[in-house]
Amino acid sequence: MDFNHVVEVFEEYIKSYDRKVMEIDLKYHHSYKVASLMEQLASILKLTEEEVTLAKVIGLLHDIGRFEQFSTFSSFNDRKTKQDHADQSCVYLFEEGHIRAFLTETKYDAILEKAIRYHNKFALPEDLTKKERLFCEMIRDMDKVDIYYQNGTHFSRQFQKDTINPEVLATFHRHQTIPVTLVKSKSDAVLVNLAFLFDINFKESYAILKETGNFDVFLSSVFVEEDSKELWGELVKECYQVIEKGSF
Repeated sequence: MDFNHVVEVFEEYIKSYDRKVMEIDLKYHHSYKVASLMEQLASILKLTEEEVTLAKVIGLLHDIGRFEQFSTFSSFNDRKTKQDHADQSCVYLFEEGHIRAFLTETKYDAILEKAIRYHNKFALPEDLTKKERLFCEMIRDMDKVDIYYQNGTHFSRQFQKDTINPEVLATFHRHQTIPVTLVKSKSDAVLVNLAFLFDINFKESYAILKETGNFDVFLSSVFVEEDSKELWGELVKECYQVIEKGSF
């Protein structure tokens, strides 16, 4: 695999979109950052040189469907656009065959397709091979690491305890990821983001998250109402305990 060639094709693809649009530029940089984080995690896990390259390719291409999604709908909201961006990435790469422009060899297609398709799903299917599951878990982790940064630097949020769906809070305290179907308020959405921590697969991923400081960046973007600061402090403390322990 030639990662430099993958980058060249990706850059050519991006020329079709206007990077002066904040959201397009955001996903452009997110793609490269996740590729870099995938390289870091793969190296820590002592994968082979070829597997490290594969990890970088997955990171760079995992959100390729986002560009057309935003250009068409002016939104990254999968529910609003009625488009699952990971599935759309796979349509472009595998159903339409554009993956061959990036990579001539086919032996990693199954891993690439599954890692990209399942990077945003609520849970992974049971029928993955050991190698497929490895890369699926890696991209899910590193995507979350950078999402904390992206959300923290480009968007602001509000937390008010009286608007929290009790089911959302209970799910958080069980250290489970929160289904978006339970989200009824902006405060619920904040807890969804915090609960990303409960779907991280490697202790090394927690170490990378801690090293980046991205979780702190996200926290700084949340405006907490005065009467909600005590609860917020308890929730954040719970999050830091998970990060420090490296598991939940």
